[in-house]
Amino acid sequence: MYRKITALFLILPLLLTGCWDRQELNDQAIVLGWGMDLVKEGVYLATANLVLPLASKSGGQQGGEQGGRSGFMTESAYGKNNRDAEQNMQRKLSRVLFPGHRRNIFIGEKLAEHGVFSILDEYGRSPMVRPRTNIFVVKEGTAQDAMSLAYQLETNPAIAVQKIQEKSGAPISRSLLDFYIMANGTGCGIMPALTILPPEVKTDKKSKNDSPPQTTLGLYGAAIFNSQLKLAGYLNHNEYWVRLWITDQLTGWIFTTIVNAIDADKPGGAAADALSGATSGQTVTVNVDTFKSRITPVFDDGQPGFRIRLEGKGYIEENDSPLNLSKPGNIEKVEARMNEYLEERVKEVVKKVQKDFKSDIFGLGDKLHQFHPYRWKKLAAEWETTFPDVELDIKVKLNLTGTGITGESLLPNREGGDK
Repeated sequence: MYRKITALFLILPLLLTGCWDRQELNDQAIVLGWGMDLVKEGVYLATANLVLPLASKSGGQQGGEQGGRSGFMTESAYGKNNRDAEQNMQRKLSRVLFPGHRRNIFIGEKLAEHGVFSILDEYGRSPMVRPRTNIFVVKEGTAQDAMSLAYQLETNPAIAVQKIQEKSGAPISRSLLDFYIMANGTGCGIMPALTILPPEVKTDKKSKNDSPPQTTLGLYGAAIFNSQLKLAGYLNHNEYWVRLWITDQLTGWIFTTIVNAIDADKPGGAAADALSGATSGQTVTVNVDTFKSRITPVFDDGQPGFRIRLEGKGYIEENDSPLNLSKPGNIEKVEARMNEYLEERVKEVVKKVQKDFKSDIFGLGDKLHQFHPYRWKKLAAEWETTFPDVELDIKVKLNLTGTGITGESLLPNREGGDK
């Protein structure tokens, strides 16, 4: 009897174990991108970018197509929220939706203006949503518009936007996680913003092999959300880098500023002279690949302020000015002019965020919390009203480490510059 009972206990685990809820790969519809639009109050439109397995088996790849077929499929469904729309979409699919590989989430502008709290709950609760997912706002458009657009260089537009963001110097696979951290910290939030760009120059296709510019997706900048998690406004592409630099997330950027004749003749000329555009066309471009940010809270009569020091290292990639860069003194002039230019741009953007958006997207409240936790306890409740008037001491220091393989410009002998 004892042997029979022992044998039963040994056999039962073998019978009861196994992947009873397994889903074969051939039964899954792999979701690479997911979008949500607000149709009207309480009604959402969900859109999914699905991998087309039959297309991926075909050879060749051209213009977002594989073997003559598009590499992705777009499907949409209405619903009362994320899960309801997903269930309604499932009714039209022969395979089970599998969001485990979802890399990007798109949000239409109307939904962003209404507030994203209604959809973010599911993203934070579901085990199928990766926190390291990119989330984007589609400026002046819908998620469905952006996701339906074929992208020529990639098989799926959901992958394309991730690579565009990476090449723009921003961190990838973090924007959803960063949004949650900010929303639970200082209360506001920020997401990358996309836009649908028509071709800047329209040309007709004269033969079937021609490839004229087409409407495409582009990175606009960043969408800023207030404490109600509603869209407060945008930073464009020329302002976006300021926030990344201050928060120590910028990995690369190319800056171009005007360097006029004053720089060649009078060291340390007024910044306004160089920034006025009076000698537009005489420019220097610097490629910066190393960035550093130090933020230190300070107090003046009990009022909080911050000392922000931004540093970077780069090299000169293009010189269209009269300056002869084979002379070390002229490198210092470019450094000084570039620092003035960048400092001015940083202050403009910070002021815009403080006055127009009133959202602490720079994480200054978090710094205050780290350095002075006891003072932060008193300031936290009023931080939303305190932040717009906080005094900031901003300095930029750029170090140029190279000028390329030649120092002299083609211009000096022709424009009267240094020889």
